[in-house]
Amino acid sequence: MKNIIAIFFSSLSLFLYSSVLLAGKNPELLRSSIVIVSQPDFSVSAKQLFSWADNHADISGTLKQSEFSVQQLVDNGINQALLAKGYSFKQKSDKGLLVQYHVSLESEMDDTALAIHYGLAPGLRANSEAARKHERGTLVVDFIDSGLKKVVWRGAIGVFTGIENTDKARQLRVNQLLSELFLSISAAN
Repeated sequence: MKNIIAIFFSSLSLFLYSSVLLAGKNPELLRSSIVIVSQPDFSVSAKQLFSWADNHADISGTLKQSEFSVQQLVDNGINQALLAKGYSFKQKSDKGLLVQYHVSLESEMDDTALAIHYGLAPGLRANSEAARKHERGTLVVDFIDSGLKKVVWRGAIGVFTGIENTDKARQLRVNQLLSELFLSISAAN
C-alpha cells in the first residue's frame, strides 16, 4: 500500500511540475487521448520481466531528423514508467514481455492509417486555434509475449507536439504521458 501511495504522489508531483513548466500554454495542448486493447486473459504478474524487442523503436522519418533524440525520450519514459510500477526491465532478454513501439506525426500517419496498421487510433482532435497550430503525434506501444510471439497488450496515445522548449520539459512530458498510458497495468507488489 505504501508503494502505491508513493507512486501516486510521485506521479502527481511529476504532473504538477510538468504543468508548471508548460504554464501559459493553452490547456488544450496538454490533453491526450488514449486507447488500449489487450488479450482477454492478459495480466501482469508481480515478477514480470520486461525487455526490448529486436528493433524495438519504429520512429517516423521527420522525428528521426529532429534536434533531439525521440528514441532516447521514449525509451527513458517507458523504462521509468515500468520501474515506477515496480517491474524489472532488462535491455535484452528472450523471456517475459518484449516491448516495441511506433512514433509518428499525423502528417506521416493519420488516424485512418493507424487504424489500418495497428487496429486502433487515439482520435485526438484540435478544438482551438492554438491546437490547430500544433501537429498531432501518436505513440503506439506493444507488449509481446516472448513465448507466444504475439502482441498481448497494445496502447496508443495521441498528443499535440512541439509545445516544450527544452529537453528536460520534453522528458518530463513523455514520462507523464507514459505513466498515463500504463495506468491500466497493475503495479507489482
